[in-house]
Amino acid sequence: MSSRPGDASGPLATLPGHRPTGTSSPRPADSVWPLATALDPDAVAALLCHVLPADASLFGGVTRVLPPLPRVRRAAEPADTEEALARRLLASLTEAVSTRVASGVHDVSLSGGVDSATLCALAARAAPGRVRAWTMDVHFADAQERHHARTVAREAGVELVDITIPDDVLPDLFEPAVVSNEGVIINARAVASFAFYAGARRHGATRLLSGAGADEVLLGNPRALGSAAARVAEDRGLARAVLRRPPVDDLGVMPWAGAPEDAAVSEEVRHAAWVLRELVLPPELRGARTHGLTVHTPYLDTPVADVALALPGALLTRAGEGKWLFRHAVRGLVPEPVRLARKTPRYGHTALSSPVRARWLELYRAWLSPERLEPLGVIDPGATRALLERYARLPVEAPEAAGVDRLLMRVCSLSILRAHARTPPPCPES
Repeated sequence: MSSRPGDASGPLATLPGHRPTGTSSPRPADSVWPLATALDPDAVAALLCHVLPADASLFGGVTRVLPPLPRVRRAAEPADTEEALARRLLASLTEAVSTRVASGVHDVSLSGGVDSATLCALAARAAPGRVRAWTMDVHFADAQERHHARTVAREAGVELVDITIPDDVLPDLFEPAVVSNEGVIINARAVASFAFYAGARRHGATRLLSGAGADEVLLGNPRALGSAAARVAEDRGLARAVLRRPPVDDLGVMPWAGAPEDAAVSEEVRHAAWVLRELVLPPELRGARTHGLTVHTPYLDTPVADVALALPGALLTRAGEGKWLFRHAVRGLVPEPVRLARKTPRYGHTALSSPVRARWLELYRAWLSPERLEPLGVIDPGATRALLERYARLPVEAPEAAGVDRLLMRVCSLSILRAHARTPPPCPES
């Protein structure tokens, strides 16, 4: 097992480490904060335009150290019968969960989707009467999934603990969530995760199983590559409107595109790594660690991920829906409505749609003030303020609302990270 944040037992579950540029320390630092000096203006612009190299940091003089990615590729044709492959997939996940439970992990983060429901059912089988499931009650939680979570807990015979997250606490938790994530946040869900893990820790949890990563290795969203490319293009167009000097790098290249030496790693794996490292895992691993809680991600264990990533895509996608073979494998293990439920979107929760919208806008105005933005070096405060005020007048259902909010939240995050970075020591000559 790795000693990095969370239980990173596979390369897709391991967040990048950090070390001073030009050094080769054998064990990179888990956190950037002991090394962080000022944010690099060129890196700020590159990040907003999705052209920051994967091994580059926002902070000057700091390099990110990436674990090597798995070279597993999906088979063109099934190597065995569907039933045999389904049994192999479920057996690898069962072993991963059983190992955690045997080590004392008896808590499960239960969203109500099929991934977390399966973890809950497997944990309950491994430790009858000793498992607790944890759910998040926040305004954007899917009502059907919350109902499914209660059904799963009841049928599995586990205690269900509901962590209520009032809307008005989320703006106040935005800053500490950014600091704990050590990077930019793109929506309110990441802040809610920070609050959720704080609540779970207060109620006695120390280690939780999480379904994070299941979508990325099991084709949970068959349209993920296309929608991610569209989101990147939208982000780049909006970023150029607020940047004084956009990067000159090729803006047509996707951020998960590999260098020639990465040819052995499939595009699917590179995209999965980008999504996990930049969006999914920081709130799950670093955010939880801030509260003294460790999150385990069994779907990203090497034995599980290798089996999942080798399955033919035709066995995972049926009628436009993903995870077909996985859903087939868990029949009888989770309730049918949960097993067959359609996936709900993960990333669309904006400040604009919040019941405390005015409080979010107040927070945005504070972090996007000229005094906060000028030190970043490349962001035009006037253009940013104009975008913010236009955003404040948008109706919730406006097509551009999510993209604008994503940009504003990222720029606010950068402002927060700059405020928390250490000031570099003066040069001896000065």
